[in-house]
Amino acid sequence: MIPKALDPRECGICCVSGAWFSFSRGLATARSLPGSSRRALDYISHTALLQAAVLYYGVSGRKSPSRSAPLGRLALLLQLYLSPGEMIGVLLLLFFLPLLLYIAAPQIRKMLSSGVCTSTVQLLGKVAVVTGANTGIGKETAKELAQRGARVYLACRDVQKGELVAREIQTVTGNQEVLVKKLDLADTKSIRAFAKGFLAEEKHLHILINNAGVMMCPYSKTADGFEMHMGVNHLGHFLLTLLLLEKLKESAPSRIVNVSSFAHHLGRIHFHNLQGEKFYSAGLAYCHSKLANILFTRELARRLKGSSVTTYSVHPGTVNSELVRHSSVMRWMWRLFSFFIKTPQQGAQTSLYCALTEGLESLSGNHFSSGSWQFKIEMAAGLVSVTAMWHGCLPRLVMRQ
Repeated sequence: MIPKALDPRECGICCVSGAWFSFSRGLATARSLPGSSRRALDYISHTALLQAAVLYYGVSGRKSPSRSAPLGRLALLLQLYLSPGEMIGVLLLLFFLPLLLYIAAPQIRKMLSSGVCTSTVQLLGKVAVVTGANTGIGKETAKELAQRGARVYLACRDVQKGELVAREIQTVTGNQEVLVKKLDLADTKSIRAFAKGFLAEEKHLHILINNAGVMMCPYSKTADGFEMHMGVNHLGHFLLTLLLLEKLKESAPSRIVNVSSFAHHLGRIHFHNLQGEKFYSAGLAYCHSKLANILFTRELARRLKGSSVTTYSVHPGTVNSELVRHSSVMRWMWRLFSFFIKTPQQGAQTSLYCALTEGLESLSGNHFSSGSWQFKIEMAAGLVSVTAMWHGCLPRLVMRQ
């Protein structure tokens, strides 16, 4: 809703979309116009309130909270909406909520760690590829596959870091068949080079886990001109899978696991703006790419029906990993709600379940997440992260001509 009038010459009162908006002693109050049956605040949007506050503080010379910081915007909205008594109530709630969560933390932790892949399948003689395996969920997934005897390829952009992880996995598991290959999903030449080298070396491929991803990057494009989230999270894995598909068919039964996210619920495929050139939001771009993962999984399962190659998409949960490195808001949220957040080892369990559990063939194309109670807790944490995405990204929405 756009304000009808915000006259900077009027320091005391502003007329905003049919409601009188009066600043008194630094606090904002609003009253309906005579004859109106609706509350004044029903007419006022957050944008209008913030603009009114900006004008008031700017014209009056009063010191305002920083409007560039998330807490500054929150402070402005609290001042505009709440009376002093209501403000005290909110502050008390904010004070006691961490205490209650701290008390409940052990039980929350227990629930989060309850979802474990219980399959006892051994992988001697099997070959697996895990993308993004030099950190986080990918590292823990590769470690478990190696523990079960598989020959595991760590497909990483940072080869030096991948070599360190490979040596660590070899030491922990005793499995020396942990190899590192360079794979940059933001460059189709690198993807083709990886596939060519792998196909020349290996006669089989039994498990492909498309795990790597980026989240909330500043606007940028891949080497081939694709928007970074869609290019890395979906198109890169799409090309890699197709290049390795014949080998997967030859090695059947084999499985493909695509790591998606709870955030796919906010995703939309905007064919008129696939590269983010018309408008761009870092948080929503991530959501769109995660939706693409799920749609790809379903269509691939349909096309592979009868081939003994099955495919699954997974939501690993809200996991403490390097994925949020591009967002200071998300990193702050992760620290604040750390007792809701899974470890990478816990986050890897859903991928491992779909890669290893026997009898899932009839569920090819399905999306997997955690158990009911665990998922409800993760959904709450996911809502926090989604809120952070919106809060952090919408103010930085980039409109492109």
